[in-house]
Amino acid sequence: MNFEQFKKKLNSFLSASKILNNLPDMVLYLNSDGIILEANDSAKNNLGITENITINDLFSEGYSAVRQSAKSGKFVLIESKSKEYFELTASKIDNNYCVCIRDNTKVIRDNIEQEGIEKFNNEKNAFIANLEEEIVSPLNTITGFSQGLVDGIGGEVTQKQSKYLKIIQSNANELSEFMSKFLNFSHVESLAYKPELKTFDIVLEMKNIIKEYDKKYGSEKFNIDFYYDGFENRNVYSDFKAVDMLLKNIIETCFESKNIEIFVSQPNDESFITYGLDEGRKYAQIKIKTSNVVILQNEIKNICNPYANVDKGKKQLLRSLRLGIASILVKRINGFFNISCDNGNLFSIIIPVQKDEDE
Repeated sequence: MNFEQFKKKLNSFLSASKILNNLPDMVLYLNSDGIILEANDSAKNNLGITENITINDLFSEGYSAVRQSAKSGKFVLIESKSKEYFELTASKIDNNYCVCIRDNTKVIRDNIEQEGIEKFNNEKNAFIANLEEEIVSPLNTITGFSQGLVDGIGGEVTQKQSKYLKIIQSNANELSEFMSKFLNFSHVESLAYKPELKTFDIVLEMKNIIKEYDKKYGSEKFNIDFYYDGFENRNVYSDFKAVDMLLKNIIETCFESKNIEIFVSQPNDESFITYGLDEGRKYAQIKIKTSNVVILQNEIKNICNPYANVDKGKKQLLRSLRLGIASILVKRINGFFNISCDNGNLFSIIIPVQKDEDE
């Protein structure tokens, strides 16, 4: 090697050393026995590297992780002796290894904490959902007996007593409705929820829902017009319980509007682009439109999140519980849900109508 070649190699080495020492990542150079031969400043400062120290002195199964990463070409998560977490990437150079180490302790601990929170929330929601009988039965008893007293089953009541009994009954009915939605929300949000997968006629299901509400409330409270002409994919394979429940909760939210229009169709080209739908799959699009605004524009962002509406009043919280249930159930069936506000509200639901290959 002549002097010029030596000078080039020396300059290259010095340049590389300068770059390595300025990297935020820790860089190590190991021999085939796992002994650390060289380390950049970041590694020395953070790992406390001393002479003849091995990577196994720093990390549990460190050398095994180095060989695994060098063989697979992927990073390996390792744990230090001080219980910190790192991302290790290694490359083999002859019989030695160049190792890059990144501290991921905060990210991993945050993930562990988040998993713990999610586990707690699921257990909490399952616990609340399982209390349905204990909560609903006493409320039904209060409602039933107060109505019986109003009707004179326990004997004649005075006008004043009747007034108080009706107040009790009204409040019990309101509480019963709220608790029903609260329990439903907790159930669908928890891991205790079990789908009811089957093939059903989506148009017939919508007709049955409309008929059920018409029978329960009568046409004086609201009017529903239903349009489905030209819709061919009526048979849907999905979670029947989820579809039934989400549609009912959206329609109940729309009861504040006198007139409701429901359209069932195939998504148009604009919907495929807007929602990023898979061109190879078939979908049903359900649009529920109110004649006047029920949800204001500034309410739309958080309306499906009851936790963000606790302090917004009973009426708003009940809406949020209903739409929160609908939103969660749409996600469970791999669908899409959107609310817009323009001359009324438009609730758009898109659901796949075919069975997934992995189901």
